[in-house]
Amino acid sequence: MLRIVFLHFHAKPSGVTRVIQQQMDALRNDAECIFIAGNNGNGGPLGADWGARRVLIVAGVGYDGIRPEEGVESTVSQILKAIESQWPAGCDLIHVHNPLLNKNRDFLAMLKTLQNKGIPLFLQIHDTAEDFRPGSYYSQEEYPANCHYGVINSRDYHLFLRAGLKQEGLHFLPNCVTPLVSLVQKQKEVGHDHYRSPLILYPVRAIRRKNIGEAILLSCFFPPSVRLGITLPPSSPADYPSYEGWKAFSLRESLPVDFELGLARPLSDWIPETLCMISTSIREGFGFTFLEPWTAGRGLIGRRIPPVIEDFQRLGIEFPDLYDHLYIPTDWIPLDEVKARWEGMVRETYGQYNFPFDQSMLETVWDRIIEGDKIDYPYLHPLIAQRFIRQCRGSSNLRERLVELNPFLATFVEKVETAESSELIESNRARVLSAYSLETYRERLLTVYHKVLNISVHYSIDKKTLLQSFLDPTFFYLGGM
Repeated sequence: MLRIVFLHFHAKPSGVTRVIQQQMDALRNDAECIFIAGNNGNGGPLGADWGARRVLIVAGVGYDGIRPEEGVESTVSQILKAIESQWPAGCDLIHVHNPLLNKNRDFLAMLKTLQNKGIPLFLQIHDTAEDFRPGSYYSQEEYPANCHYGVINSRDYHLFLRAGLKQEGLHFLPNCVTPLVSLVQKQKEVGHDHYRSPLILYPVRAIRRKNIGEAILLSCFFPPSVRLGITLPPSSPADYPSYEGWKAFSLRESLPVDFELGLARPLSDWIPETLCMISTSIREGFGFTFLEPWTAGRGLIGRRIPPVIEDFQRLGIEFPDLYDHLYIPTDWIPLDEVKARWEGMVRETYGQYNFPFDQSMLETVWDRIIEGDKIDYPYLHPLIAQRFIRQCRGSSNLRERLVELNPFLATFVEKVETAESSELIESNRARVLSAYSLETYRERLLTVYHKVLNISVHYSIDKKTLLQSFLDPTFFYLGGM
């Protein structure tokens, strides 16, 4: 059997650690696996969700500010001792998750040392610092060279190819999808509270890039008595001010929005009273938000993210009720203020990356963003967006104008009311569960590992090219930054 080590900064509940759990489960009959983690977020014990999976703690792998101040060689020595405690002959490879985020200033040096000791590395990228995470960017260090990489969407695959990686060492490894509701639960559909209003559910942690302000605007077009339900608050302090701002605004304006439903009851308990689900996210890595609703027997409405959706459409999964833009009439907003705030964000972000700034480029992009007398909603700063929602609720003329600019809104009520019974749901559910099953994941992982162990690669990542590919001002949406 293969001997696989998974390596990540922590073992606390997160999207990445859930993926690691799924990978360990997928390989249970093909490989012996251990997970080496820096800490559990706060140094506490592992949660029960790790079960019988083998998890070993090497504190020096953790986040800066939490990990002990040890040298690279000391931490690498502890990693090797942890591996040898399980397998005296060592491991076959180390599968590293999210190594290009600067959460531990010694991490890349640790990987280089492990690589120099002859241990094959497979570096899986879930999130990139270049994708609007300047605080996690390695400004000086080069990324690991001459090792295999994996990405979870086709967009990143092509961007990393452009930046210098080669096909023989860059692997497309989409995630596994676990049904939100089991087939048995779906058939029972128990627990409906007939005294509650039906929901359009946004089942996410409401971090900034989820763009919840747009979902709140769309609630103005929901059928009477239907409410928007947002399941979880953000877990990162940086996302809390925006989230609390939207919560306070919704309460102040008596909007049909319920927050933090997932803290009161498990997500599965809310499905019976959910008409359909919604996503207004502006940036996704893999895109669970576009796949999971179908597994719960519910349709999906909201904003399309083409680079993410295209991966799913190639597999026959259909999204007829998503839109590409939600246009706002510019004569109803302070356009000069919108531009000033947008330009300020672009300048600030480029400065944080220490990347050259071209004013003429900025003017060209702004001219593309302003399409005649309209602009896409996420470009609005949340304070401007909230003023606009207040206007929209108070003006039938403005709502009619929005329908003229966005014809899909004319049938929005109908889409909501028919989504629950759509024949598309069962078709999409079957395709999702087939293409992203644990067994399919197992096959993909084993194929990647075979290549890591048998194909030598020689290349490096051009960091400037990679950064430039992500820093497109067209995608500087103030509603999600």
